[in-house]
Amino acid sequence: MSKIKLILVDDELISRNTIKNFLMNNEEYEVVADFSDGKTALDWLRKNDADILLCDMQMPEMNGVELMRLVHLINEFMPVIAISGFDNFDFVRGSLINGAANYLLKHELTKDGLLNVLNQVREKYRIVPKENTSCRRTGYCIYDKKKFTGEEIQKLSDEGKIAFECTNIVPLALSPDYRLSENIMPSEYKQGIVSAVTDILSQILGQEIPYLVYITQEYHLIILLSFYNIRSNLYILNILKNLTSRLQRQIIRMLDITCTMVLGEIHLELEKAVEEGTSMEKCLEDKLYLGGNRTVSYAVNSKLELAEEELPQELWKQLEYELKNHVSGEIETVKGIFDMMEERRYSRNKVRENCKRMLQMILRENMQNEKKLENLIEEYEIFEEFRGEILELYHKRNLNKNIERREYSSMVSHAVEYIEQNCSKEISLETCAQEIGSSYTYLSRAFKQETGMRFVEYLNKCRLKKAKSLLIRNSLSMKEIVEKAGFRNYNYFFKVFKENEGITPSEFTAKN
Repeated sequence: MSKIKLILVDDELISRNTIKNFLMNNEEYEVVADFSDGKTALDWLRKNDADILLCDMQMPEMNGVELMRLVHLINEFMPVIAISGFDNFDFVRGSLINGAANYLLKHELTKDGLLNVLNQVREKYRIVPKENTSCRRTGYCIYDKKKFTGEEIQKLSDEGKIAFECTNIVPLALSPDYRLSENIMPSEYKQGIVSAVTDILSQILGQEIPYLVYITQEYHLIILLSFYNIRSNLYILNILKNLTSRLQRQIIRMLDITCTMVLGEIHLELEKAVEEGTSMEKCLEDKLYLGGNRTVSYAVNSKLELAEEELPQELWKQLEYELKNHVSGEIETVKGIFDMMEERRYSRNKVRENCKRMLQMILRENMQNEKKLENLIEEYEIFEEFRGEILELYHKRNLNKNIERREYSSMVSHAVEYIEQNCSKEISLETCAQEIGSSYTYLSRAFKQETGMRFVEYLNKCRLKKAKSLLIRNSLSMKEIVEKAGFRNYNYFFKVFKENEGITPSEFTAKN
């Protein structure tokens, strides 16, 4: 379906992004080009067609009134919608005298208000969208991977639908280091960041260097830059160095995030540049372990080898047991899972898969919260984000566990917490009483009265849970298990285990 083509001129990036976001996926209107100054917009309008111009009134060098006068010299009948941050009659009068079709105030701008004004102008000027929806321009964006081919780009260029020269091309892969949180919609947030980055790129390059952008499903940008009129490779490399530095600085300053970039080589043939650009996206996956805020050269970059193997089932059984039985120190098992994934360099898909499985184990009853966190984990790109999210969840779980202890008195709750945190160490009733500031005789009585167990019974219960989780894992010797669980020696461990479980540790291992 053909759409009415809009051109947007505003020196404020945020204002342009707001309007573009309002019209994203709109079935009737599309912003085919946007500019930060009137001069560049006029140059574009001399070569291209648009149906409606939206222009800011207050801009440096050329204000909105001057731009309207010059636009109507190029196209006498082009409707212009004036936009201003000032509710001032002089601006309104100046815009209307010079042929503005309508007027919008930035501080009152809403999606419905914008569409209402566009519809009024459409009706007043009887605008009918033209069949050709493509418009010749630089910064053309491709969203479909099937269309990011040398053949398709060459065709668009030959037909004059895009201003891109298909020679002397350098691919640049850019991945914003997104800052995700539970309070935002990841896809909308990433779309907004990508739009802002393309605007920053447009401001830096202007009309001097033709370029186009392929936006991937992961919201990475593969940028093709054409240096068709430059013959010195050294000069091109200097331009690229300045461009990447400016991009990084502008993205930090305007969006408060960093970015990761992979810089390709100079290609005389379009097909090879597209092929390299596509393969460069794989290099962006390395920031899973190497982190963001890096600029590397594709020619010397060594791609990390990522593993697709499964975690040992015994590890999952151990974690499942510890969570069900509230074994103290289960956080160490979780840390061990992440250490193993990091050491073996698991792929992002495997890291996601394992994190989702841990979520399901922790949030058994809270399906809504689980779904929300799963969606967030789906978007993470850096390993520390995955690790931080899961460890934070375990921390909250432990806080809830502490709240459940409020059925005990403050003194006994403190004692229970001390036992669970230190059961693998040499502790006693006396050291616990000293820790919480009580006499051991008073603590002994209160502990037995409130928990139904003597201090040493509760301590052995915690140690047995730890020992059983290690037996389920079945990766340590019996001597190591006894020591890690906190028992004095194997004989005492064997005696306590048999008395409580009715079977020997070896029989327990065989059974599980």
